[in-house]
Amino acid sequence: MATNQTRKLNRSGNSHAGNTIRVISHGFYGSEKLSALERAVFNALYSFAQKGAAADFTYSEISRRYNISYATVARVIPKCLSLCFERGENQHSYKLKEILPAPTRYFYIPDWLRFAKFSSGTDLTNDQIEVLAYIIHQNKTLRNWTTTQASIARSLKIAPSTVSGAVALFEKLNILTLTCTDPTHSRCVNSYDRASFNLDYDILNKARLETLQHLKALSHAARDANARSDRERFYAARQSLAHEHEQKVRAQLGAQLENLERQIGLLEKQIAQAQHERRMQTVKEIYERRKQIKQALHDFLADNGYTEADLEPRFICPDCNDTGWLRDGKPCSCYTPPGGI
Repeated sequence: MATNQTRKLNRSGNSHAGNTIRVISHGFYGSEKLSALERAVFNALYSFAQKGAAADFTYSEISRRYNISYATVARVIPKCLSLCFERGENQHSYKLKEILPAPTRYFYIPDWLRFAKFSSGTDLTNDQIEVLAYIIHQNKTLRNWTTTQASIARSLKIAPSTVSGAVALFEKLNILTLTCTDPTHSRCVNSYDRASFNLDYDILNKARLETLQHLKALSHAARDANARSDRERFYAARQSLAHEHEQKVRAQLGAQLENLERQIGLLEKQIAQAQHERRMQTVKEIYERRKQIKQALHDFLADNGYTEADLEPRFICPDCNDTGWLRDGKPCSCYTPPGGI
């Protein structure tokens, strides 16, 4: 169990330095057209469900790692299951139903791009992320790569206007410069002009390092918050368990128990008032009355098979009474990580 949990955290917990496969082979996703968000979820599962392995992600883990809303993940997962995935060993494990043909054309989308903040603080959409990752891939794998924006749109099966908008944004952010191959044009006039797509890797690498550092800091903060939540849930469960027997006894004995305890509480208030006013004879009389009521309570409990101890919570830890904190304000050592109470 511990090994599986470690593997799961390594895959989907906190690292954003990995990649996901973006397949561009014709017909790979079937006849059904997937949106950019749907492709992001599909590719996340597909990237880990290789060679008979299972993609082990909860909805929350997919949401955090790929910067996709929880609601979108919940909507897309059933669609992925209908295409070519099936549940694995549990409800958050996904395996390929059958071996898909090996994609002949694909590239990788760096996870950090989904959280990247460039100079203007602009968040990239999933379509823009795919376009940028594709340009990065082509520049690294093909020498003197030139193409048209329309060709990129056809390859990625994205609307030409979406590609043009993404390219314009990258130019504005100074991470991309287009050089038209037609010497008669000073710049590309439309999406059908062939050009070289020149990336500024200094800006990209700086954005990558800053993004990963930011995500690492957020990850540490999230782990601290999760640890606090786990601790709170741990002691809330213990408190509930401690009071469970007491609550059952009170529910069974009902109004008569409540009436006797109310009388005792009222007499104790009268004793305090009389002591304050120094009416010592009255204090003595009220003490005697309280003794009688307490005896009546004792007899009532005994008749029903209980003692006064059954009206008190049964704490597991006598040092902190299952609150998690000692009298000096320090955390109690009785806490154990999730896995049982």
